[in-house]
Amino acid sequence: MKQARPRWFLLVFVASPTCLAQQPPVLKLEAAISAAIAGNKQVQISALDVTKASEATAEARTARLPQLHSYILGGMALNPIDFTIPRGTLGVYPGIGALPAQNSIISTPRRLTALVYGSVAQPISQLFFKIRLGIRESQLGEQLARENLRQQRQETAYQVRQAYYELVETQTQIASAETTLQYLTELAALTERNLAEQTVLKSDTLNVKVKLSQQRYQLLSLRDAQDTQKEALNRLLGRDIRTELSVEPEPLPSVEELDLAAAQKKAIEQRPEIRKASLQSAKAELDVRRERAEYLPNFSLQLSYLSLANVNFLPQNVTSAGFLFEWQPFDWGQKHHRIQALQATVKQATLTTQDAEQQVLIDVNAKYRKLLETRALLDTQAAAQDAEREKLRVVMNRYKENAVLLTDVLQQQSSLAQADSQYQQSVAGFWKAKADFERALGEEY
Repeated sequence: MKQARPRWFLLVFVASPTCLAQQPPVLKLEAAISAAIAGNKQVQISALDVTKASEATAEARTARLPQLHSYILGGMALNPIDFTIPRGTLGVYPGIGALPAQNSIISTPRRLTALVYGSVAQPISQLFFKIRLGIRESQLGEQLARENLRQQRQETAYQVRQAYYELVETQTQIASAETTLQYLTELAALTERNLAEQTVLKSDTLNVKVKLSQQRYQLLSLRDAQDTQKEALNRLLGRDIRTELSVEPEPLPSVEELDLAAAQKKAIEQRPEIRKASLQSAKAELDVRRERAEYLPNFSLQLSYLSLANVNFLPQNVTSAGFLFEWQPFDWGQKHHRIQALQATVKQATLTTQDAEQQVLIDVNAKYRKLLETRALLDTQAAAQDAEREKLRVVMNRYKENAVLLTDVLQQQSSLAQADSQYQQSVAGFWKAKADFERALGEEY
């Protein structure tokens, strides 16, 4: 015995730091959602869509500035460039005669020639209609991209909540399974002593050992499931799936904390589906205005430059300043028909917005009712679990006093296990309903 104590002391001394080092840090739900919003890959992809839409708006704004164009055509002619100026083409003058006095042949030998054209045009009429409407349409596209980002963030937050609550449920099941394992271990030791005293049958001890083995297997399965759920949660957070973590259950909200009217108002303000439908309606109206702007002419101030390099006789440099006027006064009703089609799209978008609001309210009401139902069921199952646990405590104490049979203990243990399972299912159902309700509100955090 004196030699066993130092070995046991040494075992405790070495194992304790290891156990402490294996305790993973606690990750709170708010911190998990914040980490997912910052690091989730799908959120980052949606954020890049916003960047692209913002750059498209900046690109649309450049249409208000002078537009520069250049054109250069260079090469060598396969045949000489020859043309003739007939005699007297430039007129016949007294004392001078005909100009030219005879047919003049102008020839450009085969060599490198070029046509250079450049222009600078400043839009004028387009600034107040077409370009301004184009910028506004691009801004609506940017807002739609931001709403898509909000929707992706809300979806990610919902997925994090689901994964977090599932992990909390598994962690709770593990704690319950460990308690049951401890109880069965104590019961197995007790039946072994009773077997030695010949107060129980060997089949009783074997039956307890079978239940003990089954409980150990269940605990192993729960821990494996917990590891898989941790990996899935780490992926949602955008970090290494091997990162260790633990979770903690949140306090259950009371029924008084849930206000349906406030929830409906919040959902109308926050749900991206309604905002996106409203933006689509505004975009449809903008498309009608842009099509109507096509009736207006385009008027621009323009400065042009033309050069014919290495071509004989023709002018080498021509510069002009003026205006450019473009207009299609008659198009056989094309614009009118397009406008009529776009106006129908506006009506569709308006109806879609109204329908989206109704769908959101129905969704919020349904999720609210489901949350109240699951909370009521949870309270009922919690009371049943407490009752079964107290019964087991009483039966165990009576069994130790040989007042009841082992079968009574095992039967009560099965009743407690069933109550535990029903309670845990109720907890899982409640947290799922809460996550669905928060999603219906459009919550991100």
